[in-house]
Amino acid sequence: MPFSSKRIQFVLGNVCSLHIYRRQKRKRGKRKIATNVRAAQRCPFLLPPGILPGMQSAKLKNFTVHYHNSEEYHLLKREIFSHDEYYFETDNPAPVIIDAGAHIGLSTLYFKSLYPNAKIIAIEPNPQLFEILEKNIWENQLQDVTAVNGALDAERGRTELFVDSTKNEWWSTGSFTKGAWTKQQESEPIEVETWPLSEFITQPIDLLKMDIEGAEQAVLEGSEEALSQVKQIVMEYHSVKKQNLFYLSEMLIQNGFRLEYGQDGKTITKFNIKQSKGLISVHAWRK
Repeated sequence: MPFSSKRIQFVLGNVCSLHIYRRQKRKRGKRKIATNVRAAQRCPFLLPPGILPGMQSAKLKNFTVHYHNSEEYHLLKREIFSHDEYYFETDNPAPVIIDAGAHIGLSTLYFKSLYPNAKIIAIEPNPQLFEILEKNIWENQLQDVTAVNGALDAERGRTELFVDSTKNEWWSTGSFTKGAWTKQQESEPIEVETWPLSEFITQPIDLLKMDIEGAEQAVLEGSEEALSQVKQIVMEYHSVKKQNLFYLSEMLIQNGFRLEYGQDGKTITKFNIKQSKGLISVHAWRK
């Protein structure tokens, strides 16, 4: 006798539940996590009819953006599209851009809105965010965008990335530091692959954008020899103990950059970087 639709859903539901259970059991020893969103993406028929697995979408300029956290999405949208935090100018109509800490791809979309012919390497370590990043690249039919599921670090290898373990899933704060760079967030580790920045600098880079939650100094120091190929840098500097903005600034100046700092959306002209605190925007460009 043929299966009814309810019977098929029941059988498939059990298969998916078993698959998710086995996956979680295998990875528990490695301290990896499998979130409910990820499970629902694999088995969407386990959800009530008409409910997407934690995914939402919105129109942004000429783009359709998919996201999982509405509050986080709107905050990042304001920072990137309304406040133009990553704005830069170049004479190259097809600039080469490294977008490190690409998240769901808002910065990648922003760069494409500025320079439609840009060639972008979008780097994102969180596998859940990476899936959304790929979806946003594919659904907006972005050309010349390469997505890399990994993190920048001083050297190649594997390391722990700490991600928000609360129900909020505020994944933009994923960091090598437990509790995020502020050390105030509940977090769990996942294992991610790492690459040095120099592996991606195979040609002149018009813009290096970094939002990598406290790893800025380690990444730039580890690939200092390749910085001569970089024309501009826009990064969010996170004030953590293992970093020193004064030292990092001196290194960039020695490599031929001029620097400008900003905080809370305002340019800082007289700034004592030896006593820097909080989140600071840094723009570096060639003299």
